[in-house]
Parts: sequence; C-alpha cells; structure tokens
Amino acid sequence: MNEELRRFASVYLDREVVYDDMPGTRETLKHFKPEWTEGVRKGLRAVVDERRLTAQEWESLTAIEFETDDALHVYLSDLYDFLFGGNERQPVLPES
Repeated sequence: MNEELRRFASVYLDREVVYDDMPGTRETLKHFKPEWTEGVRKGLRAVVDERRLTAQEWESLTAIEFETDDALHVYLSDLYDFLFGGNERQPVLPES
C-alpha cells in the first residue's frame, strides 16, 4: 500500500466517516491536488489487483473489520469502482 492510500484510508475511510458520508468522501478526493488523488487511485488499484492486503491490516488502519480477506477484497474492488470508476452504488460494509 502506498503512502497516499494509507493516509487517505486512515482519515477518510475509517468506520465513522464511511458509514456517514461516502459520497462526501468521493467529493473530497476531487479537491486534493491531482497528483495526490492519482496516488490514492494507483494505491487502491494496486491493492485490489495484488490482493496482498489482509483484513487485519485494513482493520488496524480503518477500524473496519472483515471476516475474511476475500470479503475485504470484494469491498475494496467496490470501493475503487465507487471512488474512481463512476459507480454510484456505495460499497457495502460488513455488519457491525
């Protein structure tokens, strides 16, 4: 995971923010410097493609728990599509 994604996830993708305002989070990305937003995009794309991030690592960063790594990667793929792919459907988080 690159540093841009790590910082973005720890601030904008934690449990409280994600449950309250994912469309706002997507909008926030538009207001960062383009090269920083591109870093977040590339970092998330790499995490989705490489599938090396574990559910435990994501939980330590965001306080969002996933039962399996597979469930995390489905969510991250949906998150990528929502933030960068034009999908209007907000990614579904696990039940708390």
